[in-house]
Amino acid sequence: MNSRKLLTTCGQCAGIAALSISSACALAQGGPPLVTDDPETPGDAHWEINIAAIGMLTRGQWDVDAPDADINYGLGERIQLKLDVPWSYSKEPSQAWKSGAGTAQAGVKWRFVDTVDSGLSMSTYPQLSWNLLSSSVSRGITSPGRQFFLPIEAATVVGDFGLDGETGRNFVQQGQNQWMVGAVLAHSCGGSVECVGEVHERLAPHNSQTLLNLGVHWKLNESVILLASAGREFGPPTDDQQRLRIYLGFQSLH
Repeated sequence: MNSRKLLTTCGQCAGIAALSISSACALAQGGPPLVTDDPETPGDAHWEINIAAIGMLTRGQWDVDAPDADINYGLGERIQLKLDVPWSYSKEPSQAWKSGAGTAQAGVKWRFVDTVDSGLSMSTYPQLSWNLLSSSVSRGITSPGRQFFLPIEAATVVGDFGLDGETGRNFVQQGQNQWMVGAVLAHSCGGSVECVGEVHERLAPHNSQTLLNLGVHWKLNESVILLASAGREFGPPTDDQQRLRIYLGFQSLH
C-alpha cells in the first residue's frame, strides 16, 4: 500500500473513532444484510440465525450462496460465537451453473467497551474463512486458500441516525492482503422498517474498490426480521469487482 492509501485509511479510522466518542448513546445497525459489522452481540444464551441468498456479479460471472446459514450464539452479554456455512453456485459465461459446498467462516466477537454514559461501544471480531471441500476449489466454485480477518468495530448515534464503523486487516493466504474500512448510516423509515446505507472499501495494492450498498431491516414480529440490500463496487475495472451485490434473507432471534 502506498503512502496516500495508508493516510486515507488512517483518516477514515480516526473519523470513525471520533464519531463514536462524540455522541450520547450507542446503537448498532451493521451486520447482515450489509458487509460492515457492528459491536452488538445476541445476549447471553440467545441465538441470532440469518438464512439468506447472497448474489455477486463480477466480470461476466455470477457467484451465489443459497442458502447461506449464518449462525450466531451469545456467550455471556459481550461475546458472540459465529459459524457461517453456505451452499454455493457459480456460473461463467457460456457455461452451465456449478454448485457445491462453499467457503465456511468461524469467528468470535468480543465487545470490550460498552459504556452507557459516553455512548461508546467497541468490539473486535476475528474471523477465519476456509473451503469446506477441495472439490469446490478445483471446479472453480470457491477461491483457493484461507483468509483471516482481524477488525475493530464501533457504534453510536448522532441525533436520529445510527452510525457504525469497522476497520481491519484481511490476511489472504493465496492472494493480496487487504485493508477493510466500512461505515454504516441507519435511520427509521417509519413503522417497523429501518433503512441502512453503507460505504465499504477494500484497499489492496493496485486494486481499491468502494462498495455502495443500500438496504432495509423490516421487523415482521418480535423474533423475525426481513433483511435485504443491493449495491455495487466502484473502482478500477478488475475481474473481482462486484458489478452487483444483492442480499435477501430472514433473521431469527431466540
